[in-house]
Amino acid sequence: MKKLFRNPRAKAATGFWLLSQKVNKFQKILFYLLILFLPTQLGRHFWPEFSFIKGIRIDYLSPTLYFTDILILLIFIFWIFSKKKFLISNFKFLIRSQFSNFKITIVVFMVFLLIGIFLSKSPQAGVYGLMKLLEFVFLGFYIAHNIKKLKLEKILLMFAIATIFESFLSIAQYFNHGSLQGIFYFFGERFFNPQTLGIANATLGGELFLRPYGTFSHPNVLAGYLVIGMALILSRIKNHESRIKDVIFILTLTIGTIALLITLSRIAILLWIVILSFYFIRKFVIHNSLFIILFLVGLLFLGLVTPLGARFTGIKLSDESIVQRESLIQSSIAMIKNNPVFGVGLNNFLVNLSSYQTPHAPLFYLQPVHNIFLLVASETGIIGLVFFVWFIFVTYKRIMNQSLIHNSLFIILFSVLILGMFDHY
Repeated sequence: MKKLFRNPRAKAATGFWLLSQKVNKFQKILFYLLILFLPTQLGRHFWPEFSFIKGIRIDYLSPTLYFTDILILLIFIFWIFSKKKFLISNFKFLIRSQFSNFKITIVVFMVFLLIGIFLSKSPQAGVYGLMKLLEFVFLGFYIAHNIKKLKLEKILLMFAIATIFESFLSIAQYFNHGSLQGIFYFFGERFFNPQTLGIANATLGGELFLRPYGTFSHPNVLAGYLVIGMALILSRIKNHESRIKDVIFILTLTIGTIALLITLSRIAILLWIVILSFYFIRKFVIHNSLFIILFLVGLLFLGLVTPLGARFTGIKLSDESIVQRESLIQSSIAMIKNNPVFGVGLNNFLVNLSSYQTPHAPLFYLQPVHNIFLLVASETGIIGLVFFVWFIFVTYKRIMNQSLIHNSLFIILFSVLILGMFDHY
């Protein structure tokens, strides 16, 4: 044994193995931190010429370095280091081997994206959009290949802590009639009050209510995050256990439901009712966690029979949110008709939107279309939409093959798609 460690090569191999173990551990820590800080939007905005439309700065087009981007970059660097030999061997294999149908599909799709960007009004905005796309493609790839090494309970705990934080902050904003600022600024909370231009207010029973934002860019996005986070936690909650973790999970569902109600996000609230109904039926059959779901259903019912219920019963086709969505959908369809093959270019929807709107449309109509399918088709053409739908289909097919957990994964992906059909996620 002593001779082995006197060997320089053995020492180097052992040192490399120990270093790899530390790198893998650090990767996991970075990933857990990413989940924890996922709802925050602390970042540095940059304002190049392409981020302005008619002299107006557009947040959606502003290249922004977020704290979460730094975490993803660090994960990428450490992943590259830990997979160095794996990547080199596989790169050689890819060069020598024939292309599979999947590889050909990816290459063709990337070529279409690049052509669309080249033909777009703002290639710079397109390049930035492509960089963001590649960033999240890597993140998805990383999660898919490492999810079995990561501890799901820790991931859910990070979601729970973040959800509790966002919920308490949202409730405080609701009672404060505006942002809190102070230390919350460093978590990405924007300054706002009921008089802020373009702020999301709602009228209930003749009284004006300020919808809370948390650290998000809009109450609907906050509501979407709460629904997905709580759905993940609800799928794993257990009953008749006294562990602190389960107490945290129950607190998350309770305070998260209250925060969701005061966001006044119709689609997210209705979706949460559907999710609870799904779990109620399933848990009722196996007599597990029933009282938790009954409590949450009761909480939702109390919320809907109060003045908050008027948010659902008082919907009119003339409501600003409906008129705005209709206008954006019409503009999106017109873009698709005029650019059916390549679209207007990745990240170029807003750049082209002003050309399709009526001359006197309000400035805050400069938003992405509130439907992810139309947005994909507008920016990447029919080819991009087909690829997107195909990807979702393959994902669902893979989920249904995992019989033990397919119900939870199915309902969560279903929730993402439903939310994405009514807002610009």
